Amino acid sequence: MTKWNGKVVVVTGGSDGLGKSIVEAFAAERATVVIIARDESKMISVVESAKPNGLNLDWVAADVTSDQSVKEAFSEIINRHKKIDVLVNNVGASTRIDFQKCHVEEYKKLLEVNFYSAVRCTLAALDHLASVSGQVVNIGSLASKTGWPNVAPYSVSKHALASFSHQLRLEGPPNVNCLHVCTGPIQREDSKTRYQGTGDDISDEAKAPGAGVKIKGIPPEKIAAKIVKCCHKRKRELVIPFYSRFLFAILQLSPSLGDWMLSKFNKSKG
Repeated sequence: MTKWNGKVVVVTGGSDGLGKSIVEAFAAERATVVIIARDESKMISVVESAKPNGLNLDWVAADVTSDQSVKEAFSEIINRHKKIDVLVNNVGASTRIDFQKCHVEEYKKLLEVNFYSAVRCTLAALDHLASVSGQVVNIGSLASKTGWPNVAPYSVSKHALASFSHQLRLEGPPNVNCLHVCTGPIQREDSKTRYQGTGDDISDEAKAPGAGVKIKGIPPEKIAAKIVKCCHKRKRELVIPFYSRFLFAILQLSPSLGDWMLSKFNKSKG
């Protein structure tokens, strides 16, 4: 019997990408995993594909940008499974846009998806998590720690999520752990074409995964495995790759030196 046997894990955006890998990683440890997403056909596909392996998956359709939809979804999860041990706020979106051409609406859109959705789901689940000494996992980014060219709305929204994670640790129920995950670019099937529709003023390098950062794409399965391990140990932060921590420390001590070092990590700058 593993630590996760009998536990209920809820993963938003769990029907694709990193979210799907997180679902599979917890399910492999014998947890009951509930996917929250909008596309019912994708969720059904994930659940059906897991049955031959004896994995226990469930799904609830919801729009995490809607207060009412989230309220109804978590009520349904409690009705079915009676508890929530882990909430993974994985839903997210990114963009590529020149800073000086970016309007307020772009910031609002990314804040809604990357930040408010996590706040909304966390508040809906918090009492249930507190009743079982549960955990919240917020999927941030290396952009939670630093700015980066051509992704201003994304970086701002992930900074907000980092702050929320910290406030939850400081002021939330003392028995609820919060793990903030800061990861570099994630390997995706559509990684080469995802941002190709972006304007001509954005370089090809900036349209690539990580917006031109000189970090190799990380397999989602690797990140998911680390998240499960960190939850097992009730860690508070996961930074991938680990060496990024040194750059973040330098940015705090010397912004000018840190900005210069950031430019050296940017493929689109030469």
